[in-house]
Amino acid sequence: MDKTVKILVIIFALSGAALFGYHQINQWHNKSLERAVDVQKQDCTNQISHLEVEVNKLAEALEIQQQQDPKPKDLKPVFGSKKPETFPESEKLDCEKNTAQVAAFFQYLDSKSYLIRPGINIQAEELFDEILVKLAAKPPINVGEMNDLHSMIGNVSHFYRLLGKDQVALVKEILSTEASVLEPAMSVIFSWMTVCRPKSRAKDAQPSLQTMYEYACFFLNTFGGRSYLMRRDSNIRMLVNYYSLLIIDMANAAKINKYGLDIRTHLDYLFYDISNQKNLMYHQRYLTQLSVLKDKYQ
Repeated sequence: MDKTVKILVIIFALSGAALFGYHQINQWHNKSLERAVDVQKQDCTNQISHLEVEVNKLAEALEIQQQQDPKPKDLKPVFGSKKPETFPESEKLDCEKNTAQVAAFFQYLDSKSYLIRPGINIQAEELFDEILVKLAAKPPINVGEMNDLHSMIGNVSHFYRLLGKDQVALVKEILSTEASVLEPAMSVIFSWMTVCRPKSRAKDAQPSLQTMYEYACFFLNTFGGRSYLMRRDSNIRMLVNYYSLLIIDMANAAKINKYGLDIRTHLDYLFYDISNQKNLMYHQRYLTQLSVLKDKYQ
């Protein structure tokens, strides 16, 4: 009996020792894991802090770059000897000079390889006139766009349906490749289309103010127009909105704003966007004109 008790005592003692050892080993293991996790957490924290410093440096460098004025571009090869000023404060529109600038710009595009390819053999001015005629023949939907799916899809795909895949691809290629001269080109062509009306065979292709008004409303006030601009470069989006607002102002003066589009909210948004976009060539000109319009419509 004593022997049995001794055996049981020994068994219990060994079991207790084993449990105590297991407990100690488990505690040591858990502490080791915690230390390892803490080390990894510290390493991750250090890496995150380092990355945050690098991101902040990049953000500061980007902000400085955006704050800098864009480098002047050599516009003479594009617009000829009557090239537009790189940073014009204000200049009275000279239609003779403006017409020469537009002609030089079309000749510049003709010198490129855009229009010399299989299925396309046309000069830049002829292509421009052809596109204007197509767009004027069937303006987008500005009222009831969301009434049915067909109208909405028609507006979203408006340019593709009217111009076709090849012309849309060609226009996108020109916009992308000639991005460095797009801003002065838009300024020159807008003045030509709205004021000067060159006396040439292309005059009949010049869109009426009513047609330009339809497209200005399309870009500013429809899902299709806004979705199209959202797929474009931010500079293109802002410039299209800017000239659309100028057209709405002209439509108000001519009393043809039949949709009653109120441009005050658009003015505020665009003024904010352009204020924060420092790489525009005519940055100050846009802000000045928008300020004039804001005072006019307040």
